[in-house]
Amino acid sequence: MREKIFLIGFMAVGKSYLGKSTAEILDMPFYDIDLEIEKAVNMDVNRIFLEKGEDFFRKNESEILLNWKKDGVIATGGGIICNEQNREFFKDPDHLVIWLNSSWEKIQSRLQNSYRPMVLNRSEEELFELFEKRLEFYEECADIIFYGHTAFTLKQKILFYEK
Repeated sequence: MREKIFLIGFMAVGKSYLGKSTAEILDMPFYDIDLEIEKAVNMDVNRIFLEKGEDFFRKNESEILLNWKKDGVIATGGGIICNEQNREFFKDPDHLVIWLNSSWEKIQSRLQNSYRPMVLNRSEEELFELFEKRLEFYEECADIIFYGHTAFTLKQKILFYEK
């Protein structure tokens, strides 16, 4: 089993939730790139977007990812795959990249009343366009496409995956 397991996918697919649970089952540490950015910048994600903007956030996100050394299960931000360097990083054979692929309907229901910075100033149509635009990037990076909902099922996929 590979020691660096990255979870990618659109916002609200459960990267942090499944990541924590799966890391616990696999007895591995769990990391969340968003939390790493918050620590590095000393601001929460919403404030970063509000005060510094998305470009600033994405720059920090890429810097943290491209210098990542720690083993474990790592939840990433939904837009991390928009940067070509990040997509190349994910293709490293030492990384296992799992796309948590959820239906738009499920994502949409989870995003209702969300205070995520990427949701606040976008219509449902704009969010759907963003979702569709990112699909090809998630697919390009993924070693495993996961449609399940439980950490146990995800653990099985990880343990039985061979590249």
